[in-house]
Amino acid sequence: MGQHVTVSRAAHLLGVSRHDLQRMIRSGELQTFEGDVDLDELRQHYPTMSLDENPMVERVKLIRAAAFGRRVSETVMPDTDELNVKLHKRDVALGVAQAQLKKYRSCLDGLAQLMAELNQQATAEQKEMIGVLNRWLAEKLKS
Repeated sequence: MGQHVTVSRAAHLLGVSRHDLQRMIRSGELQTFEGDVDLDELRQHYPTMSLDENPMVERVKLIRAAAFGRRVSETVMPDTDELNVKLHKRDVALGVAQAQLKKYRSCLDGLAQLMAELNQQATAEQKEMIGVLNRWLAEKLKS
């Protein structure tokens, strides 16, 4: 099936009365689909009519194509402004996370240096405690 138009629109396009089309529908000569008639079927009954050249049919085709394209772009393609805002927020969050990581890495490096210095001057018992802390810290950094 092709393009559908209302019975009134079909009558206007063909230059016949709506009553004539209704009579054809009641007699079974012309089929309807949800109250509309198929232009291809109308061409069979009115072969001399050039519906393709009618400006109303062309306008209906253009409106339908534009509406479909707009619906597709609204449902499939997200808003670019919204995407830009989300991207900017993610960039800011990434920058904050990278700054925190740098700070934590600096703290851990400082802690490792301090423990190494303490280990040089520590007693045997303190060296054992420093070793336990070093192993714990190394294990936590691996996981």
